[in-house]
Amino acid sequence: MREMILESIRPVIESLEHVWIDENRLRSIALSLDETILDLPDWSDPIIYPWDDDGVVPYLLLFNTINFAFWGEDKWRIQYDGKVLDGAFGLMAALTRAVEEDIPVLDGEYLAEMTEERLGHILRGDGELVLFKERAAILREVGAVLVEKFDGSFSRLFAAAKGSATALVRLLVEHFPSFRDVASLDGAEVSFYKRAQLAPMMIYERYGGRGAGALKDTAELTVAADYKLPQGLRALKIIGYHDELAGRVDEMVEIPAGSREEIEIRAATVWACELMRDCLGGRFGGATSLHVDYYLWSIGRSGLPVKPYHRTRTIYY
Repeated sequence: MREMILESIRPVIESLEHVWIDENRLRSIALSLDETILDLPDWSDPIIYPWDDDGVVPYLLLFNTINFAFWGEDKWRIQYDGKVLDGAFGLMAALTRAVEEDIPVLDGEYLAEMTEERLGHILRGDGELVLFKERAAILREVGAVLVEKFDGSFSRLFAAAKGSATALVRLLVEHFPSFRDVASLDGAEVSFYKRAQLAPMMIYERYGGRGAGALKDTAELTVAADYKLPQGLRALKIIGYHDELAGRVDEMVEIPAGSREEIEIRAATVWACELMRDCLGGRFGGATSLHVDYYLWSIGRSGLPVKPYHRTRTIYY
């Protein structure tokens, strides 16, 4: 999986026009990190499916079907468990709230009949998520595929992967069109598979690599190229944008999905992160792309000064 993704990205890296990578800076940063780089989240929180039962995996798979695009002028947020939440955590809280309210969001038959009205109730709060209609359509798609091929069950889908993270990624990409995160540049396909890879990552992390999360090949995953990782890499001066693109990103002008600029940002993100992983691998046994992913994702949430992330209207991240 990792090799295939990197080979698809290589031609983009060899012809970058709008983005640069400072490999010397990257190595310097990698050498400065201590063993806390090996920390991973456990996604254990009252807002994130707090029950220890067989609904955990379906919940995390459901979350990643619509885990994208949380920016917008009319910022969406919800109140839950005494907190005001937005972004990915707001979405997780909304899905947890739905389970508490006995809404069968983990059932394929229910999802296959998802309406915008139903989804509006599930996500009720202030504002509206970007690409709201697209999320409702994706849930219908996912539900229909689950009913047709996996007896309406996320658990059956997960079982079909037989304990393999990469097999789960392939199942998601092959059977669910909305998970096929593939771009085209200069006539060649560039594969990212952001949400498809993040799903097994989160399952592995929630279980600490044990039990249902004992996925045997997470080392074959790359990082999940989103908005936050390039923001973190840019804050560290590992990647940067040439003047025109930097101005557009910093002024929060949308970067079109599928444009060379957007594909270069994502390709450079994955490439730089995988180089960092290789550097860390020589220092800390067991360092994988999951560790690099979480480290960089956390930078954007750390309160440290960072420049804006790029805005792209897409279902893929």
